[in-house]
Amino acid sequence: MARTSTCMKGLLALPGSALIGLVLATGADAANPEPVTVGMDFVALITITENGSLRFGLLDQALNTETIIIAPNSSVSGTGTGLILGGTQAAANLTVTASASQSITILVDTIVSGAGYALGTFMCKYGTGTDTACDGSGYSETSAASATLLIGATLTGDNTAVAGTADGSFNVTVAYQ
Repeated sequence: MARTSTCMKGLLALPGSALIGLVLATGADAANPEPVTVGMDFVALITITENGSLRFGLLDQALNTETIIIAPNSSVSGTGTGLILGGTQAAANLTVTASASQSITILVDTIVSGAGYALGTFMCKYGTGTDTACDGSGYSETSAASATLLIGATLTGDNTAVAGTADGSFNVTVAYQ
């Protein structure tokens, strides 16, 4: 019996030693932490100030399916320029303030046309950039601390214009990416 008891103690000591080795190995892994950096940049809230609205001026109600295009530099073109009777034609002029050197998206959406026409094909010029389509999915740009955003569009007649005011509207969203 003495021999069986010694063998049993030896067999029990073997799993006990393995567990102690496992605990020590687990403790050794926990002694090697890996620091992880948390990255962030604080940015200023983007503000947009309207300095001037998009203006097509005084248009003849005979505007059928012709187009009048106001570019971001306020130049006028299109098939309906002969139907401009007066007033002021100018791109929308906004000031955008933001944290400089950040990726931003500029988007024109929620377009509401007035009676007698449809607005579309919006073009924007941000700061010293070039004219770029800014409706649809918008476009990406690098922000300046303060920059001018000029917005032009195409007005297309729908053959239903009547004399009177027919103002429309649109939203401009500038957001960090």
